[in-house]
Amino acid sequence: MKKAKKWMALFLSTLLLVSSCACSQESGGNSSSNGNGSSGSPEEQEELIPVTVSEFRGICWASTYLGYELGFFEDEGLDLEFMLYKDGPIAFQGMHAGDSDFCLLSIEPVMTAYDEGMESYVLLSNTNNRTYAFAATPDIKSVADLKGKTVFAGMPGSAPYSFVLSMLKSAGLGENDVSFVNMEYAAAIIALGEGQVDGIFYDIYNKPELLDAIPDANILVDCSDPATHEAMFGSQFCQTSIVTCTKKFAEENPEVVQKFVNASVRTFQWISGHTSEEMAAEMIPLFEGMTEEELAQKLETIKSSFSPTGEITEEGYSTVDQFCLEQGLISKDIPYGDIVATQFMNEALGK
Repeated sequence: MKKAKKWMALFLSTLLLVSSCACSQESGGNSSSNGNGSSGSPEEQEELIPVTVSEFRGICWASTYLGYELGFFEDEGLDLEFMLYKDGPIAFQGMHAGDSDFCLLSIEPVMTAYDEGMESYVLLSNTNNRTYAFAATPDIKSVADLKGKTVFAGMPGSAPYSFVLSMLKSAGLGENDVSFVNMEYAAAIIALGEGQVDGIFYDIYNKPELLDAIPDANILVDCSDPATHEAMFGSQFCQTSIVTCTKKFAEENPEVVQKFVNASVRTFQWISGHTSEEMAAEMIPLFEGMTEEELAQKLETIKSSFSPTGEITEEGYSTVDQFCLEQGLISKDIPYGDIVATQFMNEALGK
């Protein structure tokens, strides 16, 4: 879709150029209407602002991918480029190192860094609840049975890692009671099926893939169940799949941040009015190795979790704040207004 729009834009630009030349010849060869050699209005000559987004490619951040493919960011004057990393915390570090302007990840690493003096603004949330789960081999019947076993939970400091630590804590286990294995998220299900690990974190939208590969796997925790979600996070409302930027970038480039949020809000509205199949048809160019049908199935699994506006509410933020405090990820409460930059969302929503 994005490529088609670019070719159409090129075609129209060519027609405009031909027309302009013809008019110029008819008026005696004067190529300028204002005497300074410039043709066209300043709006027509305005170039897109290059913007880099660090991320690790997960469908929970559908608003950014869809906004990119649908051309909504271009409509706002932004030219997005994605920079892929292995995990959220690394992508976040890349942003703070100056390698990117925005970052797609979960909010927990952002809050941990904020508590340590690395300040960022949280701009919007893609989802209203956690889409996390944990599965184990058939012989492991409960979380307590994981003691002495090998598990995958993402990298230390990531939101999945914190989720698994919380799960272990609920069963009376600690970080040193299991052995953590580092691998790619996409390899986790295969590793569990081949017996390389005893338990794995996975996103709920990968459940069909998990059960196809390991029909008798034991799903120990599944946050798609409201009661389980509330037991894990203290609420059924938990906004975590966020977009962030550094405070410095927002203060120096408020117009760019506003354009990014404007395009995102427009995308949330588009998502609310379209099916998972329609979403998949647009997003599929960014998900190599996956069929459009597979992507649609994954999106359908979590479509009800997507935020209708992207707005981060005080209730949704409070759930995360309390979770981070209970898990020791932050040493003190981080006030909502200190880290959630509501001014951009309020402007985009016309508040």
